[in-house]
Amino acid sequence: MLEKNPLERRLIKMSKLLKQYEELKKKDPKKIYIFKVGIFYNILNEDARLVSKEIGLKLTDLSPEIIKCGFPVATLEKYTNLLTEHKIKFEVVSNQTSSNQHTSYEQIINKIRNINLDNTTCKEAFDILYTIQQNLKNIQ
Repeated sequence: MLEKNPLERRLIKMSKLLKQYEELKKKDPKKIYIFKVGIFYNILNEDARLVSKEIGLKLTDLSPEIIKCGFPVATLEKYTNLLTEHKIKFEVVSNQTSSNQHTSYEQIINKIRNINLDNTTCKEAFDILYTIQQNLKNIQ
């Protein structure tokens, strides 16, 4: 099986988020939904257009169906304060499905910390590195 390139992986992840976004919009169409994707928070489609207009985040076309804007995770408080100041109703969506499917950076770091180098064979070391590499690819 051919491995997907980073753009294809990103579009697949964004397509899953789009489905989740559409389901949430059916429940409360007036609320802006903010999704954590890797080290960024993303806002999709009509929500992205509104947020871009109101607080100036740059829009990006990912595909004919997906438009987004976003900001780094470290700036969440700044942007939630801006949304609140502009009286925009929003929700930061905790994406349980993706966090359960993928290993987090913290889990990977803990795995590395717990390696006993005195009792690790070359094959075990390779297997550990390979697993870490695959987990990191899944996080991106």
